[in-house]
Amino acid sequence: MEEVRPMEEYLQVIPSELDIMKQEFKRKNLELEKKIKKLEEEKMYLSLDVDLQKKEVEKVRKEKMKVEEDRDDLKEEYKKAQWQKEVQEEKARAEYWERKFQEMRSQNLTLEKENKGLKTKLKELKSKVEDLEVALHDGELRIEQLEAQEDCFKEELHQVKGQVRDKDYVIGEAIAQIREIVEYVRDLAVRADALSMMYESTSDKGRELALLLDKVRTLGVRAKTYM
Repeated sequence: MEEVRPMEEYLQVIPSELDIMKQEFKRKNLELEKKIKKLEEEKMYLSLDVDLQKKEVEKVRKEKMKVEEDRDDLKEEYKKAQWQKEVQEEKARAEYWERKFQEMRSQNLTLEKENKGLKTKLKELKSKVEDLEVALHDGELRIEQLEAQEDCFKEELHQVKGQVRDKDYVIGEAIAQIREIVEYVRDLAVRADALSMMYESTSDKGRELALLLDKVRTLGVRAKTYM
């Protein structure tokens, strides 16, 4: 449902006829006052003829009466416009509160539906809680079993660590010996390079020696990866 707009927005949309009438009244009143003042000034300076003065006075009096009547009419129209504005404001307020009532009614119906849904959800949650309590109990039993197994595993782990330490010592000794052998092979490779330079020959013995020295150099290269 469309959200009810604030009361000020309803009041703002009311036509500002009263303000227009008020400004028009002020404008006409100012014009009439200027006209009266002018007529009174003319009256003061009329001294030619008594009859003429009487006529002018009568004319001024009638015009003054007309001005006063116009002013009364303007006042009446102003009051009427003000009353109409008040009526429109009351209608706007009534419309606002009617919309507000409908909105609250709609929200109330929505809350009632949500409340029914929450009750159903609460029952489901209670059932899930019971299931979780059963699962928790089973979990506690499982934890006790695992703790018992953990003690056994710790003992086995302690024994394994002892065995690993022994194996690490043996492996360390083996690595040290391998490094010594690798260093020896590398030294042989260096000597093989030197010998190959000294005993280059096309004879079978020379070729056999060169092949042997080449194998030694290959072993020397491979031995570098173990250093």
